Order: sequence, then C-alpha cells, then structure tokens
Amino acid sequence: MFCKLFTMLLPMTTKSWFFQAVVFAVLFLISCEGFNKVSEIPEITFKSFTITEIDTLGFTIKTGELVFSFVDGNADFGIITASDPEDTLNLFLAPYRKVDGIYDTINMDTYGRRYSVLNDEKLERTGQNKTIKGEIKVRVFYFIDPPYDTLRYDFYILDRAGNKSNVSTTSDIAF
Repeated sequence: MFCKLFTMLLPMTTKSWFFQAVVFAVLFLISCEGFNKVSEIPEITFKSFTITEIDTLGFTIKTGELVFSFVDGNADFGIITASDPEDTLNLFLAPYRKVDGIYDTINMDTYGRRYSVLNDEKLERTGQNKTIKGEIKVRVFYFIDPPYDTLRYDFYILDRAGNKSNVSTTSDIAF
C-alpha cells in the first residue's frame, strides 16, 4: 500500500528513474560473488601421475610427472631462498609398495622424494585477499626401476609458517 501511494505521488520521470535504480541495485547485488574465506593451512588435490621414458645420452630412464593443485589462504607457500637459505624443503612424497592389494611403506630415504618449490614474484600478494592457488608439476626420475611392480605416493606440502597441508595420494604407478 505504501509503495503504491509513494509511486502515485512521484512524477512520471522520477518513477522511471527510481524503477531503473532499484532494478540496477538488485542486479548488482545478485551478480556479486560472496567472499570465500580460505584457510591459512594449504590444501592440495591430486590430479595425475604419468610415467614416460626419456632417452638421455643413449640411456633410457623412466620419469614420472606428478600434477596437483593447491590453494593457500595467506600466500606463504614457496621457498624464498634469499630470506632463509636453511628453509629448503616444502614438498614431500612418501612411497608405498603394493603387495597382494595391500599398501606397505618402504624406505623414504631410497624411494621417497623431497623437493623445494620456490616462491616467485607471481606468488606475492598484498591487500585484503592474499589467497594463492595454482597447479604444480613435479618430475620424478627413476634411474633404476624400483624392485616393486606397483607404487604409490602420499604427498603433502609445507608453507613458510610450517603449516602442513592435507595428505593426498597418487594413483597406482605400475613399473
């Protein structure tokens, strides 16, 4: 009732302007995306692990390519070597062998992998939204085939604050 009375009191040009402003405001509010708070603890998601053979100086070796995505809410993932040369490892792959359908841990020092993912200026964020996300590809070299026919890795990352991500698992890797 109030709206009908209010619109009758307004001149026609004002009604048109008022209607357009209301429609614009409603469309603006509907089109805005909500702010998604992302945890300061990094999260990773496994995408793929593929084995290929490459020829290096007449020797054929197997290489694996691990692909995973990550998101970090405060953008402190990646090593900054200039600020802390002691802080060098932030990606860990723990190996498991498959025997009779059951996974069993194997020697991390022999078959496990530890990597450094460096930070660059593209990962630096300032302001209110410091979230970074992306995809990481890691090449794993097998100069000697493992003595197991099937492996898999559990892997995780660490950010500079020491926060450990969730642990993700690769698919089976057949040799």
